Amino acid sequence: MKLFLSLFLLLGFSLSAKELTTVFSYSTPPYVFKSGEGIVMSIVKESLAHKGYTIKPVFVTIGRALEMFKHNQVDATSIIKKSSGLDAFYSDYFMQYHNAVFSLSNRHYNITDIDQLTDFNIIAFQNADKYLGKKFFDMTKRSGKKYVELGDQAQQVLLLLKGRTDLVVMDRHIFKYYKNKYIKDGLIPKNTKTDMFELFEPTKLRTAFKSKKIRDDFNEGIKFLRDTGRFDEIYEEFSKAYFEVKK
Repeated sequence: MKLFLSLFLLLGFSLSAKELTTVFSYSTPPYVFKSGEGIVMSIVKESLAHKGYTIKPVFVTIGRALEMFKHNQVDATSIIKKSSGLDAFYSDYFMQYHNAVFSLSNRHYNITDIDQLTDFNIIAFQNADKYLGKKFFDMTKRSGKKYVELGDQAQQVLLLLKGRTDLVVMDRHIFKYYKNKYIKDGLIPKNTKTDMFELFEPTKLRTAFKSKKIRDDFNEGIKFLRDTGRFDEIYEEFSKAYFEVKK
């Protein structure tokens, strides 16, 4: 009888739980690792688990994520701005990127304004022209072919550190992760110095869902993580493993 009851309860849970195909950016540690770890991975998984959902992660570029969502190939896409243009149910804001401009220190650049960027060859993250405000968007149009967006942020960092572009635009923590990794792997000299120019406000991000109910459940999960202190714990876990990550 006990065995039957256990099997019944297990079957009941499996039927009530729903697996959600969810998109994550594929080259954005410490936020997302393909191993299933990362700040965003943990927050999204645990917020949905609070209401009994599981996730099936899909790792793609930002541009590909938008297309997959538009064509109903996924249930949700993580870390997206409400102004993305997607017809979706957007969650509450729950994390932010701290985007900045980076250069090699030996170039001796002094950049204090977005308008100055038109003088340089720039590689930015995918859809940066839509995420970083009108002034940045206007600059990208004036820059023409000198401005490029790249889906692979690991490659972005390497191209800068090898001196193959003047500037890259990306989140400060993603940049730091890959710079540290390339030094550790011996791909660049240990004494490689870089400069950071903070020209942007933090980019506030959400998760977008096909279902209003699942969006509402996710918001409840986020609130639970914040109320219990688990949200802060997740940031602390990855800060201890790598470096301090700003919320």
